[in-house]
Amino acid sequence: MAELSELFAADHATALTRTEALDAGETPDTATHVELTSIGAVELETLGEIAAEVVRFGTGDLELEEVDLDHENLYELPPFLVDLLVELGRAEDEDAIPEVAERWAASEEMEATAAELAPVISDIVDLATTASREDLHVYLWTEPLG
Repeated sequence: MAELSELFAADHATALTRTEALDAGETPDTATHVELTSIGAVELETLGEIAAEVVRFGTGDLELEEVDLDHENLYELPPFLVDLLVELGRAEDEDAIPEVAERWAASEEMEATAAELAPVISDIVDLATTASREDLHVYLWTEPLG
C-alpha cells in the first residue's frame, strides 16, 4: 500500500505536536525532517537489517514502536537503528550507502531503484546523525495514500 510518510527529529512533546499538525494536513514548523513516499515502518526495518550487514554493526532492536495510543500513525525508531544509521554515515567504505541502496532496492518491500534510494538513504543518515548529535529521537509519521 502506498503511503506518505515523514521522518523527523524531535523530543516527545514536539513529536506529538508535529503529528497533530501533519494529521490535520498542515505544514508544521521547520524541524529537521525527510519526506518519504512508500517508505513506512517495515521498509525502515528492512533498511536497518541490510545496513547492519553492510557495516557489520551487529544485531539489535530494529522494530519501530508506536509512540502514543492517540497517534496510531506515529512511530519511534529504536536507539539501535538510529545508531546504526549514524554508523552507516561514518563508514570508511565509500560504497557502503550505494551497496545498501542496491540491496534495499532488491528487497521485496521496495519498489524503487538503487539510484532513487541512495539519496534517500543519505538524507535518512543525515537526519539520524543530526538527531544523535542534538540528543533527539527519530520519529516516523505515516499516512496511507488513496
